[in-house]
Amino acid sequence: MTTSTQKIPFGICLNSKKHLNYCESEIGNFIECADGFDAETNSRYVEFLQDINCRSSAAQKNRLKDIDLLEIFASDLDNRADIDYREGHWDDEPEIVAGGKYFAQKADQLKAHIAKYK
Repeated sequence: MTTSTQKIPFGICLNSKKHLNYCESEIGNFIECADGFDAETNSRYVEFLQDINCRSSAAQKNRLKDIDLLEIFASDLDNRADIDYREGHWDDEPEIVAGGKYFAQKADQLKAHIAKYK
């Protein structure tokens, strides 16, 4: 049984060439850590994450996605930004800090985008 949820455009792009490796790596980590949900949500979220391609064109921001999954993703982006950027754990690794800052910006953009549909 699949949960019915509101679909909205993805709303952001994750295709920055500067942060491509960081983005792909962290989304892989999101997939590995996506076990804190019920089985259905976990399955839907992993499929959502696998569908996000950091190498795709800007048109991906218009693809419709489930709003609940976008909320989870925004939270994951923000959490990663905390760890890699805001909390100073990686201050000796400028590429990781820059990736965390990029995710902070994307989390803010995504949260603002979602708010327009609530």
